[in-house]
Amino acid sequence: MGEADASDFVEVPGDTTLWKTQGIPPIRIKLPIEASGRFPWYWPIFGIASVWALSSSVKFYSTAVQNWEAGNSLGRLGWVAGIFGCLFVSFLFAGMLARAVLDAASSRPLLILTKEALWDRRQLDEPMPWSNVEQVSFQSSRLSLAAHLKLAQPVYVRSGLFRFGGTVTSGLRSNVVVLISDLDMDEGVIEKVIVALPKNAQP
Repeated sequence: MGEADASDFVEVPGDTTLWKTQGIPPIRIKLPIEASGRFPWYWPIFGIASVWALSSSVKFYSTAVQNWEAGNSLGRLGWVAGIFGCLFVSFLFAGMLARAVLDAASSRPLLILTKEALWDRRQLDEPMPWSNVEQVSFQSSRLSLAAHLKLAQPVYVRSGLFRFGGTVTSGLRSNVVVLISDLDMDEGVIEKVIVALPKNAQP
C-alpha cells in the first residue's frame, strides 16, 4: 500500500453525549487505518457446537445400525437425514472456528483503509478505490457489524464460506460485504470512516 503522508486525515462526525447533541466538532482520524484480526470471547461456543453436532451424528448412526432392519422407510430416512445434517453443522461450525483462529493469528492487517482505497484482504486481491463505491449501508446484530457496499463496477471477490457475510463462491460482485467486527480497532471509528471516504472521493 505504501507509506501514507503524515497529512492524510479524514474528518468524521463527533459523538453526541447526554449533555451535548448539537454543534459537536468533527473528529480527525489519521490514515491509513490498518486493522488486524482478534479472537472474540464467543468463538469457542462454535467449537462446542461443532463437537455436540458430531456427537449427535454418531448417536443417529448408532440408532440406525441397531434398528435398521426393524425400522420403516420413514424412520430410515430420518436417521440418514439426522446423520448428514449433524455432520454438516459440525463441519460448518468447525470451519468458522478455524477461520477465526487463522484471522486472529495473522501477522498482517486484514482491513486497510487509505484516503484512496479500501482493501479487505480477507476477500479482495487488491485495493478497491473509494470512487467505485456508490452506496454504503450497515447491518448489525448482537455479535457482528458489517458494511454493505454497492459498487459502480463489479470487483473479483474470493470465497468466504466460513465468515459472516462471506460469499459461497468466488467471482465478480457488485455488492461487497465487509465484516467490521472481530478486528482490533473500534467498530464505530471504522464505520464512520467507511461512510466518509466514499463521499470525499465523489467528483
